[in-house]
Formats: sequence, structure tokens, C-alpha cells
Amino acid sequence: MEKIINSKILKEHFSKSIDVVIRPIKITQNNITVHIFGVDGLINTELFDRAILQSFKFDKNLNDCRTERAMMDYLLSGGAYHVFTKEETDMDLLLRYVLSGMIGIIFDQEQKAIIYDIRSFEKRSISEPAEEGVLKGAKDSFIEVMRINTALIRRRIRSEYLVVESLNVGKVSKTDMSLVYISNIANMDTVNKIRDKINSIDIDNISTPAFIEEYLIENKKSLFPQIMYTQRPDRVAANLSDGRIALVVDGIPFVYLLPCQLPMLMQSPEDYANHFLIGSSLRVIRYLSMVVTLFLPAFYIAATTYQNQMLPVELALSTQAAKQNVPFSSAAEVLGLLISFEILIEAGLRLPKTVGTAMSILGGLVVGQSAVSAKLVSPAVVVIIAIAGISGFIMPNQDLSSAIRVYRFILSVLAAVGGFFGLAVGLILLIVHLCSLDNYGVAYLSPFVDVDESNHRDTLMRFPIKYFTKRPQKIVPKNRIKQK
Repeated sequence: MEKIINSKILKEHFSKSIDVVIRPIKITQNNITVHIFGVDGLINTELFDRAILQSFKFDKNLNDCRTERAMMDYLLSGGAYHVFTKEETDMDLLLRYVLSGMIGIIFDQEQKAIIYDIRSFEKRSISEPAEEGVLKGAKDSFIEVMRINTALIRRRIRSEYLVVESLNVGKVSKTDMSLVYISNIANMDTVNKIRDKINSIDIDNISTPAFIEEYLIENKKSLFPQIMYTQRPDRVAANLSDGRIALVVDGIPFVYLLPCQLPMLMQSPEDYANHFLIGSSLRVIRYLSMVVTLFLPAFYIAATTYQNQMLPVELALSTQAAKQNVPFSSAAEVLGLLISFEILIEAGLRLPKTVGTAMSILGGLVVGQSAVSAKLVSPAVVVIIAIAGISGFIMPNQDLSSAIRVYRFILSVLAAVGGFFGLAVGLILLIVHLCSLDNYGVAYLSPFVDVDESNHRDTLMRFPIKYFTKRPQKIVPKNRIKQK
């Protein structure tokens, strides 16, 4: 396709597309014909009639213009009945704008166009976050329209330093993105690095969030999430004021936050909405639950298979008595129930919500009770897997929860092979792996591994707000003062 802006070229190119409209409008008094270029279904037809058609037919000053250049100058200098109007000379940009829902007025002699932003998308209303429910806080959440999402952020941060950069990814999809940061707080080296990564993406279509995540993360072989997503505008605003960078993608109803560290994934907006002692207690419970869901199945396998003497006498005797009529080893029982647990979760996700919830509850009860009655598994294993499974769902971030569930299998297999020695090897490998992760120059376990004591006031415990005086040094090397 030629790069010259011309209505005839566009008509030939879109001749088979019935939704693309290229319509001539003749200005009668000066005998000038312009062409309207737009996509039916993406534009606001009411605004189109009022801002474009009405002005072209009834604006006397527009009819007095003798040349296309004069008409363009008049429209751009205030004659257009719409505030978002600009001149365009690049065919590629014209196509991008129009195919995203704008209207182009093509002037063939000038080989230029005027763009009107009169987009109108079918969208769902702003509702309460489905995955990040909160009792004491804002109830709005992001939706699939990027411009509404950036407006929700702008509504909470009214600083003149808040920057919303426009980016575009996908040779075919041409997906719009916005890179959001506070210019006088964020580390511009990190901003430039993220921007370069996004601009270097060479792919036809951004169809799922994983496409974005795999290009942005630096350690692609790690199970643990290195980019945080959230549905909550207030959470994005809080992280932007801490110096992080947000990425808003058109068509995705949540926002990415970078750099991301493990303590971020263990925090919830409820921690800051309640008293600091309550928030700290909830965090301690989460960290304890993470330890339980990771190590409890593996510990049971190692203790009952290799080191019975580590258990109290009464517990060891009751465990062995329950296993007398079970034909499988402890490792086979635990791994089998873990797999069954994952199957029930997957089945509940695939079924309709009402049916899936009932099936998950009844399926777990019926299968577990039937397996115990048939003496295929011991009651202790059912209790162990139930505790481990429920503890895994306490994690605020679902990507982190999925990573922990996968590593739980790995630890269970190591415990089945080597007992507590295998469990210790798995623990060492996990710690080494987490310590080796680096996210845009910031350690993944930061601030646990930081020497700056001020960074430790919002990790395992949530200190009172008056102690949050500085931003993390690794994320914000300058302008660290938050409050005095």
C-alpha cells in the first residue's frame, strides 16, 4: 500500500471491508470534495453528525474557504466542532488512528488528513474488583478500555509530573499501551529500559497478558511472578508514588507494575485500610500459610516414610494405625491427592460459576470421604492436603499461588526420594533461586536483603504510616522523601 494519503488508494485497499466507510462530502459553494474515513461500529455516530457533518454542511465560514489548505487551517484554528482534532501527514499513523476508532477527513490535493477523536466502544461499567475484594476502601476497578483506565489513575494522582506515554505493539493487532510514571520520582533509567523492551517486541498480535509478561520479565525460566498486576486504581496510584512504573494495555482489565518484588505480592490493600496491628497480623498469617502450603505435604512424606522417630509417639502410632489397611505409600497418597486437588480446581474454573463452586465443594467432600472409606488413602493425608490447599489460596497474588503449588510438587517428590535430606536440598535450591532473581536492578527479595532499615518497615510487619518517610533506595535513587 502506498504511503501517500489519498482517498482513492484507501478505497482500493478496503474495497472488501464493508465496515470501513470512505464517504465523499462536497462543499457546494467552493466546489471542494473531502472524504470521511472511519470504521462503522467504533465511532460515536451522534458526535460524528454534530461535530463533522453539521459543520461541513452549515458552517458559512467553512463554505467561504477557497482551497483545501484554507479549510484545514480554519478547522485546526478553531473551526472544528470538536476539541480533539489534529493534522496528520503519515499514512501509517492515519490507519492506526482510524482503525482504533477515530475519524479522518482526507484532503486529496494536500495529501493530508485531519483526525477527529470521536471513539465509542462498547464497554462494561466500572465495578468492584473481582479478584481483589476489599471491605474498607474504594470499590472501582479497571476495565478493558485503556483511556478509562488512565483516567482512573489520573483521578487519584493530580500531579503535573504524572506522565502517560503512548506506545504501540503488534504488527497486525497494533495494540495500544500506556507507560505511566511520575517523572520527578521514578528512576528514568528503569523507565527507558522498560520502554525499550516494549518497543523491541516484534510479534503480530498481543492476544493474552502472558505475551506482555514474557517480554518484560528478565528471568523467563523462573516459576515465580516477576511482574505484578492489579485491578485496583488506588493500588496503582500508591505504587506510582513509590517510584514504580505502570503499564496499561488496551483490552486488558488490569494494570502491570514494575519493578516487582516478592513482598509486594504478599501485600493486600486491606493491610493499609485497617489498624497497623491488624494489618501486620494478616501479613504474618500469609507468610505462615506460605510456609505451610510449601512444606507440610513434603514434611509428612519425609516423616512417615523415613524418620518416624521425629513425630510424637501418639501421632506416630495413630498415623501408622490409619495406614495399616492402605495399600499405597505415604508419597503415593500425598502426590495422588495433590493431583486430585489440582484437577478439582481446574474443573471448577472451566464449569459455569454456580455449577463450578458446587462441584468443587461436593467433589472434594465426596471424593475425599469415599477414598477414606475405600481405604485408598488415610484420613491424615486428607487433612494434610486440605490444610495445604486452603493455605495456598490465602496468597493475594494468584500467579504467586500457582508458582507455590508447582514448587510444592517438587518438594514432595524430593521428600519421597530423599526424606528430610531431599527436603533440605529443595529448600536450599529455592532460597538460592529467589536470591539470584533480579528485577530491573532490584533484588527480588528486596527489602528483606536491604541494609537500609527504613525499607524493613513495610515487609513482614506493617508499621504505622508515620514511619513511611522514605521511598526504597533501589527503586528511587533520588527524591526519596515521602513525608516529614
